[in-house]
Amino acid sequence: MTLDISYKEEQISQRELEILHLVCMGNNSKEISNQLFISELTVNTHRRNMVKRLGLKNSHQLVVWAFKERMFTI
Repeated sequence: MTLDISYKEEQISQRELEILHLVCMGNNSKEISNQLFISELTVNTHRRNMVKRLGLKNSHQLVVWAFKERMFTI
């Protein structure tokens, strides 16, 4: 997968895109925190903020949304 870093910059920050990409690759919050050298709480906060900002209900819907929007290519 590649990351479309210019996608919806007004809605999703670069860091959130990195986290979303890793979530879509099947990583959990602990794995993401280790890869990005941030706390697990920070990862969860970014996920929660994206879900809220996009009007979704949970992280599963966030992943589905990302693929529907073709944010990542395989």
